[in-house]
Amino acid sequence: MEAARSVFVETGFDGARMSEIARRAGIGEGTIYSYYESKAELMLAVLQQFWDGLTREAESVMAAAQATGFFHRLEALATYHLGTVIRNADFINLTFALRRNNSEVSVSRDHLRHYVAVFDRLFLRGQDRGELRADAILWQARDVFYGTLEYSARSIEMAMESDRNLRQQKPVVDQMVALFRSHYGMEQAGTEQDGTDVENASLAGLAAKVEQLSDQIASLVRQN
Repeated sequence: MEAARSVFVETGFDGARMSEIARRAGIGEGTIYSYYESKAELMLAVLQQFWDGLTREAESVMAAAQATGFFHRLEALATYHLGTVIRNADFINLTFALRRNNSEVSVSRDHLRHYVAVFDRLFLRGQDRGELRADAILWQARDVFYGTLEYSARSIEMAMESDRNLRQQKPVVDQMVALFRSHYGMEQAGTEQDGTDVENASLAGLAAKVEQLSDQIASLVRQN
């Protein structure tokens, strides 16, 4: 599996050869076909192993967090996700390229859902415990969390050369936590408004904060 992943990353799915994967794994090509009927089946196995592994690691991060409060655990999850995306940028890019371009090889949506559900459970628990606004919309918060961190990961990864300095990641995580605290935290919740007004005000405020966060992240990347 490790040999297959390295070849797929280096050459892409179309350019990968089973003979090269077998050579790197130190086995005969026929041995691979005794486990996987095709290159597509092997690629799917590699994809599923990767995303399932990320889910287990993210859950372990949550379980190991010293504090049980939402914002401490959010910081831990954001730190994990940002670092993971940077370290695995090539493979993650391949994953989504396959989703766009090759219907034969595309990781199941279930595997991706299992991974992002780690955030969902954390967010819903924060609402249940009264740490977050009850009117917060989960899918919007999820998109802000993963979308911002993945954009930041690409910016940091492109800005860094050979040394991926972890100190560049902490300000991004700190800003993410501050964004969630200011927008979703109960201590920051404003006075009640009616239906549509609440939703519109929430969306407008969130858009402004995301724009501000993007500017701050871009500034941090330039400085480093």
